[in-house]
Amino acid sequence: MGFMLRTAALFLLAGIMSGCASTALEAVSDFDADFNFGAVQRLAILPIDRTSAAEKLISDLQVDRINDALTIELQARGYEVVSDRDAADVYLAWHLVTREKTDIRSYNAASAYNCWRCGPPVSDVSVRQYVEGTFIVDLIDPARNRSVWRSTIQSTLKSQPDPKDAAQNRAMAAKAVLLPFPPETSSP
Repeated sequence: MGFMLRTAALFLLAGIMSGCASTALEAVSDFDADFNFGAVQRLAILPIDRTSAAEKLISDLQVDRINDALTIELQARGYEVVSDRDAADVYLAWHLVTREKTDIRSYNAASAYNCWRCGPPVSDVSVRQYVEGTFIVDLIDPARNRSVWRSTIQSTLKSQPDPKDAAQNRAMAAKAVLLPFPPETSSP
């Protein structure tokens, strides 16, 4: 795993999607239309799977902070977060994925003479490398052990996010990723 990816994963966890404080986070979701979401009152947050590259870098403190942000948002919406899986109507599992990306743009610029046909054409190429982070939340039906709802948010991550904004950014990400829950059951 490259240095840039490791660094980005740590920054992602510092503020979950803190890279887009100026841009509203927009969730994309999908769900099983046959599942009865109206019966969901209690959720249990599952431990994260530490087999992926990004989750291997997550500290227990960071996991607790993310779980707390999700819990606060769910409770604000009238749901109960329980620690006993047997008491839960659904399980909540979350994942983080980071990906290094490159944005290459080509521009035709005016010549030094700044008039048409006065000089040779000038082209400029801009190359920008950045890290895109994706925060994924799944709700799992305990009876079938299958996901019945998924929501994702993506953001370009800042290389140096402000740690003072981390709690607010976690709350903003939790609110955004859970916004489509419960789904309108007419059709996904």
